[in-house]
Amino acid sequence: MDRARLTDALGPLALVAIGLAFATGSWLGLDLGTLRRLGPGALPLGLGLILATLGAIALVQGLLQPAEQVPRPDLHALAAVGVAIATFAVLTERLGLLPAAFGTVLAMTTVIGDLPWLGRLSLALGVAIGVWAVFLLGLRLPIRAFGAG
Repeated sequence: MDRARLTDALGPLALVAIGLAFATGSWLGLDLGTLRRLGPGALPLGLGLILATLGAIALVQGLLQPAEQVPRPDLHALAAVGVAIATFAVLTERLGLLPAAFGTVLAMTTVIGDLPWLGRLSLALGVAIGVWAVFLLGLRLPIRAFGAG
């Protein structure tokens, strides 16, 4: 295996390792509950297994492709994900859940070059309304929609 292939395999291998770590940690350390009443370990277990599976699929696909066809990472998209996560973390405490969701979508859509600003604003508004409907109306989570917590 050449150096470029090994470097390309590191990302999927990290996904597999992180997914398995979450799944193992939740399996060993948290109550999984039952199928009727899931415990706090069920979600991290499921998400960890999904992440590990997706990482394994990406690893196999990357190894099966010729080296020159393996896509290079998009650093702008990676930076946008980091900014979006930071935006959500900062704005949720200061402005509430809905402005945080709105700002997060705006930060993330910067990597979509052909989406006009009206489309970005519409998407952010739609996601904020969806967050409000699911988490505040449907699940009745005790999170402020607007304002500092």
